[in-house]
This record gives sequence, structure tokens and C-alpha cells, in this order.
Amino acid sequence: MRKTRIKGKTIEDAVDSAAKILGLERGQVEYRVISEGKPGMLGVFGGEEAEVEVREKIGPGQMACDVLQEILNHMGLLAVAELKEEGQGEATVNIKGEELGQVIGKDGAMLKALQTLVSIMVGREFAERVRIYLDAGGYRERHENALKRLAQEAAKDVEATGNEKVLPPMSAADRRVIHMLFKDSETISTFSKGEGADRRLVIALKQNAIG
Repeated sequence: MRKTRIKGKTIEDAVDSAAKILGLERGQVEYRVISEGKPGMLGVFGGEEAEVEVREKIGPGQMACDVLQEILNHMGLLAVAELKEEGQGEATVNIKGEELGQVIGKDGAMLKALQTLVSIMVGREFAERVRIYLDAGGYRERHENALKRLAQEAAKDVEATGNEKVLPPMSAADRRVIHMLFKDSETISTFSKGEGADRRLVIALKQNAIG
């Protein structure tokens, strides 16, 4: 993300100058006022110029990518963050590099922590809620496939016995994967119960499938 700090006679003058320096149109930048400045005596003496920080206006997906890259750099990892896809209300950032084991962590713990951190930082900049998903070396796809296999096996047992199945505690993101898997099912329904770290997903027969 390109940005610069600059002074000018007025805020607007400073923003316009910064946009030109960045090689962007006025509508392609956003700014933060550092100092509004103040006029001098008789409009000449003792005045103070306005100062602004101007940056390229980008979407939440690209911001997530930029923020993550800064974090990876500070961690000293040889890894690159790339925006994989961005849709309405969500974006996926992929991490490529030589040290993905450190990025992923045990059972994906580091990747989840990075995802939470990046989501919070991006959320502060945008009014609407945006879901940010991080992936590294295809870990996310492998993890989601494992979740789906677990849920499908449980669903088979539910259909065979009619008894509900309670899955192990998992994150909200993991529960969402399973909710989406069965959202159009004619026989299986899913819901969550419990609080906090003990919140669990339940797989059950739909009422119209009983009997």
C-alpha cells in the first residue's frame, strides 16, 4: 500500500500534492489529518502548514494482504502474502514461502492467530464486517476436507440410527464449514450448543426426515 506524509497550505492542497506524488487520482486516495495548520498574522507571518498522511485507497482484501505481509516481515519469515480471492463481505489471502510450518503452527494454531489479528486490524478500517481467511500451502483446503469427512461420517450414523451426533469443540470458522456443507440437505440439520471454548456443533435428522 503506497502512502506518504506531506504538508501544504491547506489540507486539500496537501492531499492533492500527495496524490500526485503517489501517481494517483484524487479519488484513489484517502487521508488522515495530522495537523490542520493555522493561519499566520495578516495571513503571512507565524503560520503553520497543514500536514496529512495520504495513502492509496484499497479494499479490505488488499489491506489484509498488506497487513499480513508486514507481520510476516517482522517475524523474519521468508513468506509472501498474496490476495487469492475477494467477494462480497469476505476475502482469502494465501501465504507462499519456504517456512510455512512456522506460519501454520501446531494444528493450525499460528495460522488461526494470524487470521484473528489481521481480521481485527482490517475491521478497524472498514465499517462493514469482512471475513478474512488465511491459507498457507493448501492447509486450509486440507483442513476443511478433513472436517467435511468427519461431518459426513457422523451424518451417516445419524441417518442410520436417528440419534444426534455431537462433534468435538471447534472454532466458529470450522463450525461454519459444516453448517454450509449441510445447508441444502433434505435429511440433515446442524446447530450449535454450549458456550465459549466448549461450544459444539450438533448433527441431527430434520423433522420431516424422521419416520
